Amino acid sequence: MISLVVTGLSQAAVLIPLVLAVSLVFRVSGVVNFGAGNFCVFAGAACASWGAGSGAAGVLLTIMAGGVLGALCYAIAIVPAQRKGAPVIGLTLATLGFGLLLSFLTRTWFGGEPSIVQPWIHGSVSIGGYETSRQRLLVIGLSLLLLLVMWFLFDRTLIGHNLSAVSFDHELAQVYGVRTVRFELLAWVVSGVCLVIGGMFQASLGSVSVDVAPTLLVLTLVGAVIGGLGSLFGAVGGAVVAGFVMTFTDQHIAASYHLTSLFVILSLVLLVRPTGLFTFRGTAERV
Repeated sequence: MISLVVTGLSQAAVLIPLVLAVSLVFRVSGVVNFGAGNFCVFAGAACASWGAGSGAAGVLLTIMAGGVLGALCYAIAIVPAQRKGAPVIGLTLATLGFGLLLSFLTRTWFGGEPSIVQPWIHGSVSIGGYETSRQRLLVIGLSLLLLLVMWFLFDRTLIGHNLSAVSFDHELAQVYGVRTVRFELLAWVVSGVCLVIGGMFQASLGSVSVDVAPTLLVLTLVGAVIGGLGSLFGAVGGAVVAGFVMTFTDQHIAASYHLTSLFVILSLVLLVRPTGLFTFRGTAERV
C-alpha cells in the first residue's frame, strides 16, 4: 500500500508540471501544445549535459532555456499563423512542428541516447518498511511547491487576474486596457518553464530519450482531459488520478498495460463527465 502511494505520488509529481503547462496555454491561447513531450526530452538531455559539472547550474540553465523555448514557440508557431487567421487545429499542428524541430536539435546537440539527471539528493529512506529514494520524495515536494507558486500567481496577483481576463475574452480584456499579446506570451513562457521542470523530474527518476516524447505527450493530454483540460487545477487532479492508475497497473497487472488502463479510465470519464472529473463551477470559470 505504501509502495502504491509513494510511487503513485511520484508519477503524479512528474505529470503535474506538464498538465499545468498544457492547460495554461489551452486556456489563454485555445491551443493544445503537441510539442510538450519534446520540451521534456530537451530538458532532460540539457540538464544532464549542462549539469555534469554543477547540478544547480544545469537546473538553472535548463529553466531559463524552457522560458526562451516557450517564447520562441509562441513567436514562431503561433503568432504568424494567428495573423493569417489559421484555425485552431492549424495552430496545434504548428506546435507539433516546433516540437519536431526541438527533437532534431536535441539529437544534434545532445545525441539520441537516453539521458539521466543525477539525483539532487542522495540516499534512501524507509517508510513503513518500504524503501524509497530521497530524490523521489524531493520531486514530490518540489511538485507541490510549484503547484503552490502557480496558485499564488494566478489567484493572488494582478498578473494572474489579467491572464484570467485574457482567457475569458480577448476583445473584452483589450477594451479594459489589458495587453493580450503580452499576457499570451507570458503564458507560453510560464508553460515552457513548467514543461522543462517536468522533463527534469522525469530524467531524475528514470530517463528520457527522443523516442519517449510521444508517450509523455499522451500521458500529459490524458491526465489533463481526465481532470478537465479547461481548468488548471482540475487538470492537476487528473494528473494525480493518472499517476495512481499507472502505478496500480504496473504493480498489480503489467507495466505494458498502463496506457491501456489510462484510456479505459479516460473513456469512462468522457462518458460520465466529459468536461473532466474535477471541473466544477468554481474551477471551470477560473484559470
